[in-house]
Amino acid sequence: MANNLLHQCGHNSKWNIDTFNEDECGDGLILSPVHQKLRQIELLDKHVRTHSIFDPQFYLPNSQKANLSTYPFFPEKITREGFTTEDFTLVAYEAAKQCVDFQIANEFSRIIIPARYLDQLYPDLTERQDTFTVHPFLKALSRKKPKKPIYLTLPLTSHMITSKPFRTQILNWATSFPEIAGIYVMAAPLDTSAKQIQSHDFLFSFMEFLLQLRRADLEVLVGYCNTDGLLYLLIDGCDITFGTFENTRIFSTDKFLISDEDRRGPRARIFCTGLLNWIQLSQAKDILEEDANLWEAIYDPTEEGDRALHLPIEPRFNQAFVYKHHFKSYSRLISSLKILPVAERYQAIRSRLKKAAVYYDQIADLPIDLETHSRGAHIQPWLDATNKFYRTYLKP
Repeated sequence: MANNLLHQCGHNSKWNIDTFNEDECGDGLILSPVHQKLRQIELLDKHVRTHSIFDPQFYLPNSQKANLSTYPFFPEKITREGFTTEDFTLVAYEAAKQCVDFQIANEFSRIIIPARYLDQLYPDLTERQDTFTVHPFLKALSRKKPKKPIYLTLPLTSHMITSKPFRTQILNWATSFPEIAGIYVMAAPLDTSAKQIQSHDFLFSFMEFLLQLRRADLEVLVGYCNTDGLLYLLIDGCDITFGTFENTRIFSTDKFLISDEDRRGPRARIFCTGLLNWIQLSQAKDILEEDANLWEAIYDPTEEGDRALHLPIEPRFNQAFVYKHHFKSYSRLISSLKILPVAERYQAIRSRLKKAAVYYDQIADLPIDLETHSRGAHIQPWLDATNKFYRTYLKP
Protein backbone atom coordinates (compact mmCIF):
# COMPACT_ATOMS: atom_id res chain seq x y z
CA MET A 1 0.00 0.00 0.00
CA ALA A 2 1.30 3.45 -0.98
CA ASN A 3 2.40 6.08 1.51
CA ASN A 4 0.61 9.19 0.23
CA LEU A 5 1.73 12.76 0.92
CA LEU A 6 -1.01 15.36 1.48
CA HIS A 7 -0.82 19.13 1.84
CA GLN A 8 -1.99 20.32 5.26
CA CYS A 9 -3.67 23.52 4.13
CA GLY A 10 -3.69 26.69 6.17
CA HIS A 11 -3.16 30.38 5.43
CA ASN A 12 -2.37 31.02 1.74
CA SER A 13 -3.72 27.61 0.74
CA LYS A 14 -3.60 28.80 -2.88
CA TRP A 15 0.12 27.98 -2.81
CA ASN A 16 -0.67 24.38 -1.86
CA ILE A 17 -3.35 24.13 -4.56
CA ASP A 18 -1.09 25.64 -7.22
CA THR A 19 1.83 23.30 -6.54
CA PHE A 20 -0.52 20.31 -6.42
CA ASN A 21 -2.07 21.23 -9.78
CA GLU A 22 0.92 22.67 -11.61
CA ASP A 23 3.92 20.86 -10.13
CA GLU A 24 2.29 17.57 -9.04
CA CYS A 25 3.56 18.06 -5.50
CA GLY A 26 1.72 15.75 -3.15
CA ASP A 27 -1.18 13.38 -3.67
CA GLY A 28 -3.97 15.64 -2.39
CA LEU A 29 -4.91 18.23 0.21
CA ILE A 30 -6.44 18.47 3.67
CA LEU A 31 -8.75 21.48 3.50
CA SER A 32 -9.00 23.81 6.49
CA PRO A 33 -12.28 25.62 7.30
CA VAL A 34 -10.56 27.91 9.83
CA HIS A 35 -8.62 29.31 6.85
CA GLN A 36 -11.04 28.71 3.96
CA LYS A 37 -14.65 29.88 3.82
CA LEU A 38 -17.33 27.38 2.82
CA ARG A 39 -17.85 29.00 -0.57
CA GLN A 40 -14.12 28.99 -1.32
CA ILE A 41 -14.03 25.24 -0.86
CA GLU A 42 -17.16 24.67 -2.92
CA LEU A 43 -15.60 26.63 -5.80
CA LEU A 44 -12.44 24.52 -5.91
CA ASP A 45 -11.81 22.55 -9.07
CA LYS A 46 -13.38 19.10 -8.95
CA HIS A 47 -9.97 17.48 -9.47
CA VAL A 48 -8.71 19.18 -6.30
CA ARG A 49 -11.77 18.25 -4.23
CA THR A 50 -11.85 14.60 -5.29
CA HIS A 51 -8.19 14.21 -4.33
CA SER A 52 -8.66 15.96 -1.01
CA ILE A 53 -10.32 15.58 2.36
CA PHE A 54 -12.21 18.14 4.43
CA ASP A 55 -11.18 18.38 8.08
CA PRO A 56 -14.28 19.79 9.89
CA GLN A 57 -12.00 21.10 12.66
CA PHE A 58 -14.31 20.70 15.65
CA TYR A 59 -11.19 20.68 17.87
CA LEU A 60 -12.17 23.87 19.71
CA PRO A 61 -15.96 23.83 19.28
CA ASN A 62 -16.54 27.31 20.74
CA SER A 63 -14.05 28.97 18.39
CA GLN A 64 -15.09 32.47 17.29
CA LYS A 65 -13.00 32.47 14.10
CA ALA A 66 -14.92 34.11 11.27
CA ASN A 67 -14.31 31.52 8.56
CA LEU A 68 -15.65 28.72 10.77
CA SER A 69 -18.92 30.62 11.16
CA THR A 70 -19.57 30.22 7.41
CA TYR A 71 -20.17 26.51 8.05
CA PRO A 72 -23.70 26.10 9.46
CA PHE A 73 -22.76 22.79 11.10
CA PHE A 74 -19.82 24.10 13.15
CA PRO A 75 -20.68 23.61 16.87
CA GLU A 76 -20.48 27.31 17.82
CA LYS A 77 -22.68 28.22 14.83
CA ILE A 78 -25.36 25.55 15.11
CA THR A 79 -25.85 25.89 18.87
CA ARG A 80 -28.44 28.64 19.31
CA GLU A 81 -26.84 30.58 22.18
CA GLY A 82 -23.25 29.65 21.38
CA PHE A 83 -21.54 26.36 22.14
CA THR A 84 -21.99 24.54 25.39
CA THR A 85 -21.51 20.80 25.72
CA GLU A 86 -25.06 20.31 27.02
CA ASP A 87 -26.76 22.37 24.30
CA PHE A 88 -24.68 20.87 21.51
CA THR A 89 -25.82 17.37 22.52
CA LEU A 90 -29.34 18.40 21.44
CA VAL A 91 -28.18 19.35 17.93
CA ALA A 92 -25.22 16.98 17.49
CA TYR A 93 -27.08 14.76 15.03
CA GLU A 94 -28.18 17.75 12.92
CA ALA A 95 -24.58 19.02 12.85
CA ALA A 96 -23.38 15.56 11.83
CA LYS A 97 -26.03 15.26 9.12
CA GLN A 98 -25.15 18.63 7.58
CA CYS A 99 -21.38 17.96 7.78
CA VAL A 100 -21.74 14.53 6.17
CA ASP A 101 -23.95 15.97 3.42
CA PHE A 102 -21.36 18.69 2.75
CA GLN A 103 -18.52 16.16 2.44
CA ILE A 104 -20.53 13.88 0.15
CA ALA A 105 -21.81 16.73 -2.05
CA ASN A 106 -18.26 17.99 -2.62
CA GLU A 107 -17.00 14.49 -3.51
CA PHE A 108 -14.04 14.48 -1.16
CA SER A 109 -11.92 11.34 -1.24
CA ARG A 110 -12.76 10.33 2.34
CA ILE A 111 -15.41 11.18 4.92
CA ILE A 112 -13.99 12.60 8.16
CA ILE A 113 -15.66 12.26 11.56
CA PRO A 114 -14.37 15.21 13.63
CA ALA A 115 -13.31 15.18 17.27
CA ARG A 116 -12.88 17.63 20.09
CA TYR A 117 -9.35 18.23 21.35
CA LEU A 118 -9.12 17.15 24.99
CA ASP A 119 -5.74 17.83 26.56
CA GLN A 120 -6.13 15.68 29.68
CA LEU A 121 -6.07 11.91 30.20
CA TYR A 122 -9.74 11.80 31.12
CA PRO A 123 -10.83 8.26 32.05
CA ASP A 124 -14.02 8.79 30.00
CA LEU A 125 -12.31 10.45 27.02
CA THR A 126 -13.64 7.95 24.48
CA GLU A 127 -17.17 8.22 25.88
CA ARG A 128 -16.98 12.00 25.53
CA GLN A 129 -15.93 11.69 21.89
CA ASP A 130 -18.69 9.13 21.27
CA THR A 131 -21.35 11.54 22.53
CA PHE A 132 -19.83 14.61 20.89
CA THR A 133 -19.45 13.33 17.32
CA VAL A 134 -18.83 9.62 16.79
CA HIS A 135 -22.32 8.25 17.44
CA PRO A 136 -24.15 11.18 15.76
CA PHE A 137 -21.90 10.94 12.70
CA LEU A 138 -22.21 7.16 12.41
CA LYS A 139 -26.00 7.55 12.60
CA ALA A 140 -25.92 10.20 9.85
CA LEU A 141 -23.59 8.05 7.75
CA SER A 142 -25.85 5.01 8.10
CA ARG A 143 -28.58 7.09 6.45
CA LYS A 144 -26.38 8.07 3.48
CA LYS A 145 -24.21 4.95 3.12
CA PRO A 146 -21.38 6.75 1.25
CA LYS A 147 -18.98 4.66 -0.81
CA LYS A 148 -15.99 6.65 0.39
CA PRO A 149 -13.79 5.41 3.30
CA ILE A 150 -14.81 6.80 6.70
CA TYR A 151 -12.02 8.16 8.92
CA LEU A 152 -12.16 8.92 12.64
CA THR A 153 -10.22 11.99 13.82
CA LEU A 154 -7.89 11.30 16.73
CA PRO A 155 -6.19 14.38 18.26
CA LEU A 156 -3.79 13.29 21.01
CA THR A 157 -1.24 14.78 23.38
CA SER A 158 2.34 13.64 23.95
CA HIS A 159 1.34 12.12 27.30
CA MET A 160 -1.39 10.08 25.61
CA ILE A 161 1.09 8.79 23.04
CA THR A 162 3.73 7.77 25.57
CA SER A 163 1.21 6.06 27.88
CA LYS A 164 0.94 2.43 26.79
CA PRO A 165 -2.26 1.75 28.80
CA PHE A 166 -3.93 4.79 27.26
CA ARG A 167 -2.79 3.83 23.76
CA THR A 168 -4.27 0.37 24.29
CA GLN A 169 -7.55 1.94 25.38
CA ILE A 170 -7.60 4.19 22.30
CA LEU A 171 -6.68 1.29 20.00
CA ASN A 172 -9.48 -0.89 21.38
CA TRP A 173 -11.95 1.96 20.97
CA ALA A 174 -10.86 2.89 17.42
CA THR A 175 -11.11 -0.71 16.24
CA SER A 176 -14.56 -1.25 17.75
CA PHE A 177 -16.43 0.47 14.90
CA PRO A 178 -16.79 -1.75 11.80
CA GLU A 179 -17.77 1.31 9.75
CA ILE A 180 -14.42 3.04 10.36
CA ALA A 181 -11.84 2.39 7.64
CA GLY A 182 -9.12 4.71 8.86
CA ILE A 183 -7.76 7.06 11.49
CA TYR A 184 -6.78 10.70 10.95
CA VAL A 185 -4.34 11.08 13.84
CA MET A 186 -2.31 14.03 15.09
CA ALA A 187 -0.28 14.62 18.23
CA ALA A 188 0.43 17.89 20.02
CA PRO A 189 4.11 17.76 21.06
CA LEU A 190 5.09 18.45 24.64
CA ASP A 191 7.69 21.08 23.69
CA THR A 192 6.04 23.63 21.41
CA SER A 193 9.09 25.92 21.47
CA ALA A 194 11.18 23.55 19.32
CA LYS A 195 10.62 23.65 15.58
CA GLN A 196 11.42 19.92 15.23
CA ILE A 197 10.44 17.11 17.61
CA GLN A 198 13.45 16.22 19.77
CA SER A 199 12.07 13.44 21.99
CA HIS A 200 13.09 9.97 20.83
CA ASP A 201 10.69 8.44 23.40
CA PHE A 202 7.76 10.30 21.89
CA LEU A 203 8.77 9.47 18.32
CA PHE A 204 9.26 5.77 19.02
CA SER A 205 5.94 5.58 20.92
CA PHE A 206 4.12 7.39 18.13
CA MET A 207 5.62 5.16 15.44
CA GLU A 208 4.71 2.12 17.51
CA PHE A 209 1.11 3.37 17.82
CA LEU A 210 0.87 4.01 14.07
CA LEU A 211 2.10 0.49 13.41
CA GLN A 212 -0.49 -0.91 15.84
CA LEU A 213 -3.24 0.93 13.98
CA ARG A 214 -2.02 -0.44 10.64
CA ARG A 215 -1.79 -3.98 12.04
CA ALA A 216 -5.39 -3.59 13.16
CA ASP A 217 -6.21 -3.21 9.44
CA LEU A 218 -6.92 0.52 9.70
CA GLU A 219 -5.76 3.07 7.16
CA VAL A 220 -3.69 5.82 8.81
CA LEU A 221 -3.23 9.50 7.96
CA VAL A 222 -0.87 11.50 10.19
CA GLY A 223 -1.83 15.17 10.28
CA TYR A 224 0.35 18.20 11.01
CA CYS A 225 3.69 16.53 10.26
CA ASN A 226 6.90 18.46 10.09
CA THR A 227 10.00 16.86 8.55
CA ASP A 228 9.46 14.02 11.05
CA GLY A 229 6.89 12.74 8.55
CA LEU A 230 9.67 10.92 6.73
CA LEU A 231 10.15 8.69 9.81
CA TYR A 232 6.53 7.53 9.55
CA LEU A 233 7.36 6.04 6.16
CA LEU A 234 8.73 3.12 8.19
CA ILE A 235 5.07 2.14 8.64
CA ASP A 236 3.96 0.81 5.26
CA GLY A 237 0.78 2.44 4.01
CA CYS A 238 0.92 5.32 6.49
CA ASP A 239 -0.08 8.60 4.80
CA ILE A 240 1.70 11.77 5.93
CA THR A 241 1.32 15.52 5.50
CA PHE A 242 3.38 18.62 4.84
CA GLY A 243 2.44 22.26 5.29
CA THR A 244 3.38 25.85 4.59
CA PHE A 245 3.68 27.77 7.85
CA GLU A 246 4.67 26.30 11.21
CA ASN A 247 1.05 26.07 12.43
CA THR A 248 0.40 23.51 9.68
CA ARG A 249 3.49 21.52 10.68
CA ILE A 250 2.62 21.24 14.36
CA PHE A 251 -0.77 20.56 15.92
CA SER A 252 -2.16 23.07 18.41
CA THR A 253 -5.46 24.86 18.99
CA ASP A 254 -3.84 28.32 18.84
CA LYS A 255 -5.10 28.92 15.31
CA PHE A 256 -8.71 28.58 16.52
CA LEU A 257 -8.35 31.33 19.12
CA ILE A 258 -9.13 35.00 18.60
CA SER A 259 -6.00 37.00 19.35
CA ASP A 260 -5.57 40.76 19.45
CA GLU A 261 -1.79 40.50 19.50
CA ASP A 262 0.20 41.89 16.60
CA ARG A 263 2.44 39.13 15.37
CA ARG A 264 5.67 39.84 13.57
CA GLY A 265 6.34 37.87 10.44
CA PRO A 266 8.93 35.13 10.97
CA ARG A 267 12.50 35.39 9.70
CA ALA A 268 12.77 33.83 6.25
CA ARG A 269 13.96 30.21 6.35
CA ILE A 270 14.71 27.77 3.57
CA PHE A 271 14.34 23.99 3.67
CA CYS A 272 17.59 22.07 3.17
CA THR A 273 17.03 18.44 2.28
CA GLY A 274 20.53 17.42 3.34
CA LEU A 275 20.03 18.89 6.81
CA LEU A 276 16.41 17.67 7.11
CA ASN A 277 15.62 21.09 8.47
CA TRP A 278 14.78 24.70 7.74
CA ILE A 279 17.60 27.23 8.26
CA GLN A 280 17.57 31.00 8.23
CA LEU A 281 17.99 32.29 4.70
CA SER A 282 20.76 34.71 5.70
CA GLN A 283 22.82 31.82 7.10
CA ALA A 284 22.06 29.70 4.03
CA LYS A 285 23.64 32.46 1.94
CA ASP A 286 26.69 32.41 4.24
CA ILE A 287 27.15 28.67 3.68
CA LEU A 288 26.80 29.10 -0.09
CA GLU A 289 29.43 31.85 -0.06
CA GLU A 290 31.89 29.99 2.17
CA ASP A 291 31.66 26.46 0.72
CA ALA A 292 29.78 25.92 -2.55
CA ASN A 293 30.41 22.16 -2.45
CA LEU A 294 28.87 21.83 1.01
CA TRP A 295 25.92 23.92 -0.09
CA GLU A 296 25.43 21.67 -3.11
CA ALA A 297 25.37 18.66 -0.78
CA ILE A 298 22.66 20.03 1.53
CA TYR A 299 20.46 21.95 -0.93
CA ASP A 300 18.05 20.44 -3.45
CA PRO A 301 17.73 23.23 -6.01
CA THR A 302 14.39 24.58 -7.24
CA GLU A 303 13.56 27.66 -9.27
CA GLU A 304 11.82 29.21 -6.27
CA GLY A 305 14.62 28.41 -3.85
CA ASP A 306 17.25 29.86 -6.19
CA ARG A 307 15.17 32.99 -6.59
CA ALA A 308 14.86 33.43 -2.81
CA LEU A 309 18.63 33.00 -2.39
CA HIS A 310 19.40 35.71 -4.93
CA LEU A 311 16.88 38.34 -3.89
CA PRO A 312 18.58 41.52 -2.64
CA ILE A 313 16.35 41.45 0.47
CA GLU A 314 14.77 38.56 2.36
CA PRO A 315 11.36 37.50 1.05
CA ARG A 316 8.45 38.30 3.34
CA PHE A 317 6.36 35.55 4.92
CA ASN A 318 3.48 36.31 2.52
CA GLN A 319 5.67 35.61 -0.52
CA ALA A 320 5.63 32.08 -1.85
CA PHE A 321 9.27 31.45 -2.82
CA VAL A 322 10.64 29.52 0.15
CA TYR A 323 7.36 27.67 0.72
CA LYS A 324 7.00 26.43 -2.85
CA HIS A 325 10.66 25.42 -2.69
CA HIS A 326 9.80 23.34 0.37
CA PHE A 327 6.85 21.68 -1.38
CA LYS A 328 9.01 20.65 -4.32
CA SER A 329 12.15 19.52 -2.51
CA TYR A 330 10.32 17.71 0.31
CA SER A 331 7.93 15.91 -2.04
CA ARG A 332 10.92 14.75 -4.11
CA LEU A 333 12.55 13.43 -0.94
CA ILE A 334 9.43 11.52 0.10
CA SER A 335 8.93 10.15 -3.42
CA SER A 336 12.49 8.81 -3.45
CA LEU A 337 11.91 6.99 -0.14
CA LYS A 338 8.39 5.61 -0.47
CA ILE A 339 9.19 3.60 -3.61
CA LEU A 340 11.61 1.47 -1.57
CA PRO A 341 10.64 -1.63 0.45
CA VAL A 342 10.32 -0.76 4.14
CA ALA A 343 13.63 -2.34 5.16
CA GLU A 344 15.43 -0.34 2.48
CA ARG A 345 13.58 2.81 3.55
CA TYR A 346 15.03 2.39 7.00
CA GLN A 347 18.55 2.11 5.59
CA ALA A 348 18.01 5.17 3.40
CA ILE A 349 16.54 7.25 6.24
CA ARG A 350 19.32 6.20 8.62
CA SER A 351 21.92 7.09 6.01
CA ARG A 352 20.36 10.53 5.48
CA LEU A 353 20.30 11.19 9.22
CA LYS A 354 23.96 10.19 9.62
CA LYS A 355 24.96 12.37 6.66
CA ALA A 356 23.00 15.28 8.10
CA ALA A 357 24.97 15.01 11.35
CA VAL A 358 28.21 15.25 9.34
CA TYR A 359 26.96 18.27 7.40
CA TYR A 360 26.07 20.10 10.62
CA ASP A 361 29.63 19.49 11.86
CA GLN A 362 31.06 20.77 8.59
CA ILE A 363 28.98 23.95 8.83
CA ALA A 364 30.25 24.53 12.38
CA ASP A 365 33.82 24.05 11.11
CA LEU A 366 33.48 26.83 8.48
CA PRO A 367 32.86 28.38 11.12
CA ILE A 368 29.17 29.27 10.95
CA ASP A 369 27.14 28.88 14.13
CA LEU A 370 23.57 28.22 13.09
CA GLU A 371 20.86 29.78 15.24
CA THR A 372 19.11 27.65 17.86
CA HIS A 373 16.39 26.07 15.73
CA SER A 374 18.72 25.30 12.82
CA ARG A 375 21.46 23.40 14.66
CA GLY A 376 20.21 19.87 14.10
CA ALA A 377 19.36 18.94 17.69
CA HIS A 378 16.66 16.65 16.29
CA ILE A 379 19.01 14.40 14.31
CA GLN A 380 20.29 12.15 17.14
CA PRO A 381 16.83 11.62 18.71
CA TRP A 382 15.50 10.70 15.26
CA LEU A 383 18.34 8.23 14.79
CA ASP A 384 17.66 6.73 18.21
CA ALA A 385 13.94 6.37 17.49
CA THR A 386 14.36 4.87 14.02
CA ASN A 387 17.08 2.45 15.14
CA LYS A 388 14.95 1.26 18.07
CA PHE A 389 11.93 0.88 15.78
CA TYR A 390 14.02 -1.15 13.36
CA ARG A 391 15.40 -3.40 16.09
CA THR A 392 11.95 -3.91 17.60
CA TYR A 393 9.78 -4.36 14.54
CA LEU A 394 11.71 -4.54 11.26
CA LYS A 395 14.93 -6.45 11.87
CA PRO A 396 14.75 -9.99 10.40
